[in-house]
Amino acid sequence: MNDYAAIEKLLAERPAGWWEELVTILPELEPMADTPQSPRFHAEGDVATHTRLTIEACPNDCDPDLLWAALLHDIGKPLSTELHEAGIHSRGHDRAGAKLAAELLERLGMPEGRCRRIAWAVRHHTFHLAWQLTSPNQASKRHINFITHRDFPLLLSLLRADSLGSLGHLDKMDAYDLYLELWLDLTGQREEL
Repeated sequence: MNDYAAIEKLLAERPAGWWEELVTILPELEPMADTPQSPRFHAEGDVATHTRLTIEACPNDCDPDLLWAALLHDIGKPLSTELHEAGIHSRGHDRAGAKLAAELLERLGMPEGRCRRIAWAVRHHTFHLAWQLTSPNQASKRHINFITHRDFPLLLSLLRADSLGSLGHLDKMDAYDLYLELWLDLTGQREEL
């Protein structure tokens, strides 16, 4: 069994003590517990707590790449988090996280296509914060090209799990609903992810 396959099984089944076992296997996860987040957006607490909740928000029968994206989406926060008088900021954690995710997955022996797909989702998981669209008719050609990217369904599923893992800030689900509607309209899909 590949190194990543055993971890994937642990992520999918989540038996008692699964997070602690993951941290033992992947020491890169350990700094998440010491990384605070703004209570305004993350009432659940530190990055490790948020990451566990995000994984737990993934459907039992989900794409395994979603489990990896949920696990690694904020792995860049320990490197980029800064505490200021104005609050806690993690600018650039998406870029730092994508690099760390790609390196970790490659080390574990994951196939290149899956590494690329997961790292892409990690890199773009904050896309909705920059766009701040409030209705589908505001989407530009650039937005449409991004939404029709072949890996956008994974990113959309990650947005949903990330939103559900952000206690006290469930209005992030509004962004999920908007981009789901856009994706369904643009692709002609008839069912939700």
